[in-house]
Amino acid sequence: MVKISCKIKGLNSLNEKINTIIKGLPKTIEKSVEDILKETRSVAVRLEKGHHDDGILCELVDISNNEIKGRVYADVKAFPFFMFEHWGTGAYAEMEHIGTTTHFIESGYTEWFIPVSAVDRTLNYPIITINDSEFYLAHGVKSNHFMTDAEFQTRDKNIQRVEKNIKNLLKEACK
Repeated sequence: MVKISCKIKGLNSLNEKINTIIKGLPKTIEKSVEDILKETRSVAVRLEKGHHDDGILCELVDISNNEIKGRVYADVKAFPFFMFEHWGTGAYAEMEHIGTTTHFIESGYTEWFIPVSAVDRTLNYPIITINDSEFYLAHGVKSNHFMTDAEFQTRDKNIQRVEKNIKNLLKEACK
C-alpha cells in the first residue's frame, strides 16, 4: 500500500481575499449608487439651467435586504412648478391641462393670469391690470425634460462608475 499526502498552500490567503470581497462589495455598491445619484442630480440641475438647484434633490431610500435604492427628485416645496417646466404648458403641454379659469379655457389653453404678488421673481411675461391688481399674462412654454434627460445622459457613465469601483475593490482584495 502506498500512502500519498499533499499540502495545499495558500487557501488561507484565498479565504481572506474572498471574505474581503464579500465584506467590501455592499459598501462599494452603496458608494457607487451615491455617486450616481449625485452625478445625475448635477446634470439635471445643469439641464434645468441651474435655477432650482435647491429643488432638485437626491437620496438613498433603501439599503436593506441586499438592495440599494436611491432617487433623484424635485422637491415641490422648493420647486413648485417642476411639472410645468418638465412637461410644458399651454399649447406646448404634453400632459392634460389643469387650469379651469374661463380665460384659460376660452384661449384654447394658451393664456392665463399669474398674480404679480404671488411670484418671488420677475417673469418674462407682459403685465396687465385687472380691477387694480397686476397680473402676468402667461403663455405656454415648451417642455424641458431635464430629469429624464439627465438619467439618459448619465447612464453609460454610471455603468462605468460601478464597474470601476468593483474592479478597484477586487484589485485591493487580491493584492
